[in-house]
Amino acid sequence: MDGSATQAQAPDVAAAHELDRARLVVATEAAQLGLWDWDLTTDALGWDSRSRAMYGQTHMPLTGLVGDINRTIHPDDQVAVAEVLERAIDERGTLEVEFRTLQPDGSERVVYARGQVLVDARGAAVRMVGTNADVTELRRSQRQAAQDAERLSRLVEVARALGDAESEQAVLDVVNQAATSVFGASTAALVLQTGQSGPRALRTLTASYDSGFSASVAELAADTPLPAVDSAVSGRSWFVPARAQAPQRFTAGAAVWEASGTDAVGCVPLESDAGVFGALSVGFSGPQPWREPDQQVLTTFGALTSQALRRIWARAAELRALRAAQRSAAQQTALVALAQSLELAEDEEEVLAVVTGGGVSLLGARGAVLCLSAGADEEGGLRALTTSFFAETVRSEVSQLPAGFPLPMVDAASTGRAHFLPDRAAALALFPGREEITGALYEAAGTHASAALPLTDAGAVVGSLSVALDVEHTWTADEQALLHAFTSLTATALSRIHAQEAERAANAAVRRFSETLQRSLLTRPPEPDHLHLAVRYLPAATEAQVGGDWYDAFVVGDGATSIVVGDVTGHDREAAAAMGQMRNLLRGIAHVSGAEPAHVLASLDAAVRDLDVGAMATVVLVKVVQTPEMRLRGERLLRWSNAGHPPPLLVGPDGRARYLEHDPDLLIGLLPEVPRTAHEVPLEPGSTLLLFSDGLVERRGAPLEQGLAWLASTVEGLHERTVEEICDELLRQVGDRVEDDVAIVALRAYPEDEPRPAEAGPATR
Repeated sequence: MDGSATQAQAPDVAAAHELDRARLVVATEAAQLGLWDWDLTTDALGWDSRSRAMYGQTHMPLTGLVGDINRTIHPDDQVAVAEVLERAIDERGTLEVEFRTLQPDGSERVVYARGQVLVDARGAAVRMVGTNADVTELRRSQRQAAQDAERLSRLVEVARALGDAESEQAVLDVVNQAATSVFGASTAALVLQTGQSGPRALRTLTASYDSGFSASVAELAADTPLPAVDSAVSGRSWFVPARAQAPQRFTAGAAVWEASGTDAVGCVPLESDAGVFGALSVGFSGPQPWREPDQQVLTTFGALTSQALRRIWARAAELRALRAAQRSAAQQTALVALAQSLELAEDEEEVLAVVTGGGVSLLGARGAVLCLSAGADEEGGLRALTTSFFAETVRSEVSQLPAGFPLPMVDAASTGRAHFLPDRAAALALFPGREEITGALYEAAGTHASAALPLTDAGAVVGSLSVALDVEHTWTADEQALLHAFTSLTATALSRIHAQEAERAANAAVRRFSETLQRSLLTRPPEPDHLHLAVRYLPAATEAQVGGDWYDAFVVGDGATSIVVGDVTGHDREAAAAMGQMRNLLRGIAHVSGAEPAHVLASLDAAVRDLDVGAMATVVLVKVVQTPEMRLRGERLLRWSNAGHPPPLLVGPDGRARYLEHDPDLLIGLLPEVPRTAHEVPLEPGSTLLLFSDGLVERRGAPLEQGLAWLASTVEGLHERTVEEICDELLRQVGDRVEDDVAIVALRAYPEDEPRPAEAGPATR
């Protein structure tokens, strides 16, 4: 391209640069990022005020060198930071490091620094630029979230301990221990209603106070001005962050707080269906902020404590009810976890592993089996995927089964009936006259109780899920419902996996068809005298994204060499088929007519319309022209016409590249009646011409101009190599990053007054 075009574009480039800078300022302000710039050759460090504030150096004098940062980086982090910096510089890569900084008030901040090493033309690291982000609050929130999650997990253990408690004292022991381990509290107490009025309205159970104080609060009146008493009577919760901030109504009880060494307190009611029956109180020797998660956990803790006490008071019946609720909660949790894990399963074996490990084990099952259709090759047959609980002989024996085989899992997969069998006798009763076969397999598998449920996909039975227990077992309604839920989730996962497998197989078939069609049409180039042609074709990396890219090179009737690169719109087998039609039409028109490129493309456009090809395409057609007179003078001409395609790249004998750019004509198949334009330029000996499809220069998220600039500069650097080597190097550089098919035709013109190179021309003259 000429210099005037470059100058005309310069103001736009400057404006774009200023726009990028403005965007950077807005982005960093919005993200609260600090910026820094380190000159590695001088050690000079430039950083903004936000970065200085993160380092706690806002009011410190600076030397302007990188050593300034070590003034306030935590001493324990300095070595690690230095190592990461050194490694980033050595590898000419990126920097990612997190460290603590010391603030003037003695506090610490956590800073996350990210940078990029810049190199000069020799590849030496000369600069590093980057950003700082204050992640103190983020890390604090993450730590707090982790602590909250850990506390919740410990609360599960507390629930289990409360479930095992057989007396009020045992509950108190669990509460006292949990108050310390879960909440970090110093004291805990249970304030319970006695059901009587008067002085003995409430009784207090304590474990962490001295005996004298415990005795003083063992019996309390209902109007005692303490938060725990009010919770036990009214059902209100109290979360007092410090004694000095307690509501006025509890002022008279301050002496009790002081005697117990309590500053902050949290109290939640203990309730039953009949109403409030007490309160759980935890105390702290210092202030306690009582965040919302803290309140929720204590409320949950109170609910668990209520359940434990109610269970004890209701004796055996309440104990069974509580344990059933706990089992139900665990099963529901497992159901959620199972659904999440099944979403990640990639094949049938992984589905079975998830169901076995995360699901049926809750029911006491030792093994599980997926009984599925054997596929088209085994009409009416079934295949079984079994867990390692079963002996290898059993797994082998049931791996392939006929549809009528006497096993509950086969019957469920064939008929859609569900079976919940408490023992072997129930399983044998399903298959009268064939009990021996069923019994032998149950014996070999060590199975007593079992269940088999059908797997359905879009209303059709596609298999079954069965579980086996090594003891007799009566299946409760809840267990049956849970197994139905497991089965439904399993069927959904298998349906997804089978659909993905079918899609991959279909995509592979489309890919094979399209590539076969394309490659059958991408013929070897001709060998005109003193011209060297090289061709390359690279399909896109994405499966089933085969498109309509093609190249062609042929000698027409007058002896001229024609070169074509085109791209039919679309990415499927129809696009590849349309490509074949257009390629053959163009080749035939050019060969028969001997016309110039503009006329050939006009005729192709008309043929595409008249023959109802039903597709559009970009095409660039180049003709190497040499009359006898021109041959005597050693001259050649390039004549071309461009139908919406990326322009050809011409590299002169001096190695300078330029695109043969003109306003391109409309795509083929759009408006055939619009005239097409022709262009020509001399083809000097030693020149290289490159025609290519847009897959070589287009990248997602990057402008086309960037790809064209890369191609021009790369080919300039390769102009002394052969065209074969140029094509190979271009494909090597794009590697597997191509998002569309790549077609390349490269032409090298050699002087005709010199001996013909071996690669330029026919084997014989």
